[in-house]
Formats: sequence, C-alpha cells, structure tokens
Amino acid sequence: MLVASQLLTVFLVALAVTYLMVPVSKKLADVIGAIDYPNNRKVNTHPVPRCGGIALYTGLVAACLAVLIGQRFFGWEIVDYYVFQDVDYGLLFIGITAMFAVGLVDDIVQMKALTKLLGQIAAAAIIVASGVSIGVVRSFADGGYIDLAWFDFPLTVLYLVVFVNITNLIDGLDGLAAGIIAIVSASLLYLVAMRGSATLSLACVAIIAVCLAFLRYNFFPASIFMGDSGALLLGCMVGVVSIAGVVRTQGFVIMLVPLVIAGVPLLDTMAATIRRLRSHKPVGMGDMDHIHHRLLKSGMSQRRTVAILWSCSAVLAVIGDMLGIVSGPVRWVVFVLLAMVVFFIIWRLGLFSPVLRHYYDNKGRHGPRWPHQRDS
Repeated sequence: MLVASQLLTVFLVALAVTYLMVPVSKKLADVIGAIDYPNNRKVNTHPVPRCGGIALYTGLVAACLAVLIGQRFFGWEIVDYYVFQDVDYGLLFIGITAMFAVGLVDDIVQMKALTKLLGQIAAAAIIVASGVSIGVVRSFADGGYIDLAWFDFPLTVLYLVVFVNITNLIDGLDGLAAGIIAIVSASLLYLVAMRGSATLSLACVAIIAVCLAFLRYNFFPASIFMGDSGALLLGCMVGVVSIAGVVRTQGFVIMLVPLVIAGVPLLDTMAATIRRLRSHKPVGMGDMDHIHHRLLKSGMSQRRTVAILWSCSAVLAVIGDMLGIVSGPVRWVVFVLLAMVVFFIIWRLGLFSPVLRHYYDNKGRHGPRWPHQRDS
C-alpha cells in the first residue's frame, strides 16, 4: 500500500516541474505561434500564450518518472487490489501522448473540427488497445456481470472522447478548467483509494498537483492558457482514471458516478449540443451561451463566476462520491438529492434558456423564420 511520503513525493514533483515549466511553455508558445488572440468569442483582451498543456504534460511525465525511480531505487511497493491487470503501460503512455499531441497541433494551426475529432478517436483507440476498457457491467436483474464483448471497444473510445471534449468546452475562463479538473480528480482519488488502487491514487495526486501549479499562472488575470493541448490531456487522464478505477469494476449506477462528478462541464456540453441542434448550427460551432458566458453577462466578474462554478463542481463531486459508497435505499435518497441539485444548477444558471427562447419565439409561427432581438 501507499504511504503518505510516496503520495507527497509524487505531488511535490508534479507541482514543482509544472510550475517551473510554465514560463518555458510561454516562450515556446511565442516560438511556435501558439497564441490566443482576442475576438468576439474570447474574454481575453490581449494575446495570451495558449499551449500551457506542455507544462502540464511535463509535470505528469515527471510524476511517472518519480514513481519509477521510487520503485527501482527506494523500494516503493505499488499494490493494486483490482484493475490495471494486463495493461500495456507503454502503449497507454503513447495513447495519452497522442491525445496531448492532437491538442498541441490544434493550438498551433487550429485544426478543422472533423480532423481534430478523428485525432481524438485515434488516440482514444490506442488507449483502449493498451488494455484500459470498461469490459463488463453489472446486471440490474441478478447482479451478475455482463461482458460487453465487441461493443466494449467503441463504447470505451466514446467515453474517452466525451471526457476530453467536455473538458475542452468548459475551458473558457481563467482558471476554470484547471480548478474543475482538480476538484474532479480529488473526488476520484477518494473513490480509487477506497477501492485499493495505488496506481490510480498516484495518478489522481499528480493531476491535482499539475492543476494547482498551473493555476498560479492561469487564474485571473491569466498569463497563459492551457489550450487544447492541456484540456485534451487532462480530460483524457480523468477519463482513464474513471474507467479503470470506477466504471470498470462496478455496476451501471456506478458507471454514472464519474459523469456526476464532472457534472458542470457535462451539463454545459449537453446544453450546447441541444442549443446548436435546435438552431440548425454545427455542433462544433462555438457560441456565447456557455455557462460562464451567461454568468458574465449577468454582471458577475470572472473571479466570482469561476468561484461559483468551482462550488457547483464541488457539490456534485461530493454527491458523486456518496453514490459510489452507499447502496440500497440510501442511494435513492442521494439520487433525489442529485436531481434537486442538477435542477437548481440548470435553473439558476439558465443553461437551457436559449433553447426555450428559440422554441417559444417560433411557437405558432408559419413561413420564413424572422430574426428576433437577442438578450443583452
């Protein structure tokens, strides 16, 4: 089992390397042209380097090296009571690196949406080929396990791609994505530690560390953005941990836990998808109706908006952990609590207001659609 000194060592290594690499990432961004310029959809008012994912990636690699050195020279024993059996760690590393590379290329040249999606699918496929997959789910009827068989591969790929994209979509304000990922990872750390996975516990600690180090430069006013390289990397890591540590070993209800924990970006993604479909726009087309945009329009500052969304994520993370450890009637009570919290978030943040407005503005009308005045 892990001891506190091992967790602390990995945390400090990932924290220090990420912190030191952020200034290097800024300089690299200038060299390779990975700069985020202001436009009508951006909240930044001046050019900002956008490949902070380089620092995050380096910090995570350093954490991995710290574990390997600890095992080789200091007698660390990394014991997993479940999962991660027969996983090709080399191939897993290649898959995660490929996901990071797709984001980095997009930071530099702004890839087409379809090209980027295909790159994400290819990277996710490599990860699944390494042995990280959902595998089986527990039956509602008799509690036995159902082998997903041929459906396992595409379902796991889809799961990973969803995670990287919800992380990417929520990365719209200074410090927002890094803070939410840190909260999500802390919640997952509790679950995987309870289930006895040292490897995944160390992974969660490393993710938390790189996010906290990056926030030193990324919180408002940000001097660097994580960009797609960072968002895709962090989303991929959270997806891998949630599959291997939560989804893979439990029933259908527990499969929902990582999605509950990542509830804020997931709700925002769902609202954006429905909103764009209802408006007959491409799903990948950006707009100014994300959660953080709506809070800013209401008059809130960036700092307060981020604090509110962090708080919502923390509440959902606690509920997600409760779902993961309780059973029987108590679980249904937690489900009711979850429904109330989700309803409050949707209502208070007005997530589906553009969808409802689109519906009611055109209700009962016939013929050509006429533009209407948009709310300021």
